[in-house]
Amino acid sequence: MDITSFVSCDAASCWRSHPEEWQPTVDEWCKLYSRSVRKHSWVQYGGMKVYGLTITDDYERRAEKVIRLLVTVPHAHEPAGTAACVDFACQLLTGHHIDGTESKLPIDEILSKALITLLPDTNPQGRARSPVRCWDGTMYDNDAFLKVAFGIAKDGSRFGRYPQWRYSEHHPRAIGIIYEQIGDDMFVEPNTNRNSTHAIAIDECYRVYRYTHYLEMHQHEVDEAVLLPADYDELDDAEKVKLREWSESIINSWKRLGANPAEEPFVPYRGQQRQQFLKAFWEGKGYDMVKLSIEVRNNRHTSTDEPTPLEHQFKMALCALTVSTLHLLGL
Repeated sequence: MDITSFVSCDAASCWRSHPEEWQPTVDEWCKLYSRSVRKHSWVQYGGMKVYGLTITDDYERRAEKVIRLLVTVPHAHEPAGTAACVDFACQLLTGHHIDGTESKLPIDEILSKALITLLPDTNPQGRARSPVRCWDGTMYDNDAFLKVAFGIAKDGSRFGRYPQWRYSEHHPRAIGIIYEQIGDDMFVEPNTNRNSTHAIAIDECYRVYRYTHYLEMHQHEVDEAVLLPADYDELDDAEKVKLREWSESIINSWKRLGANPAEEPFVPYRGQQRQQFLKAFWEGKGYDMVKLSIEVRNNRHTSTDEPTPLEHQFKMALCALTVSTLHLLGL
């Protein structure tokens, strides 16, 4: 697989991360390609809309697709996944990247065999408050960046990380963009709280499409990595093999693009309370999906303090999404 050809476009021209940059385009696609795409929409507290789109060759035959993939981007300070999802959708629908470069994807084969739902940003409320479109490390060091992401506590330190919290209890100086406000006094982290719009969107889409696979796209301040689900140790051997093979395809492709990813996939926060939060998000909900997450570099590398260019972020995120699709379809 020549992964380079799948990400050969002008990253800066293709980058769409804030809701006003890409949501109107989704509206246009739904008019132009009504046979192949359906838009989903949920309204957040305060009025921002979470958009999703489901793509296949013939929506009326959606139940026949053997591979049904759901892709989400839950964190507002991690925009590369959003840009990748929007460009990927553009390729599937128009045959071109957003910058007009011809797509090298086997589009007909993908759409004939798969149904793909993309939720490019499940917290636009937070993303709209981001002061930059891409955290490339040129304007903010990691301390300043993470204070925007998580907020500033009453004492001036970085605010904590909670599945949910009340403003009346903490009175932070600044509210981090990672959080979604769901009421006058309540804030939640999208992927660890079941009251988030992220959770509501997943639930509603799953009831309709019964996905076979799930990919969650993240970023962090170290090299690329593939994350196994929080309940990995409890899975049967067959599912573990599927996850390992899927992970290997992403890791090897990142290496071919010149990245230095973690050699092995791993369970994040193993033995920590956060692992339990991540596990609880899915427990008892009846999901029958093979689930995987990826991390692409963001802002400045914690070890080298090197900035992370937009081009690197975009191509690594697009690579993970593209390779995941092709791997799952055996292409």
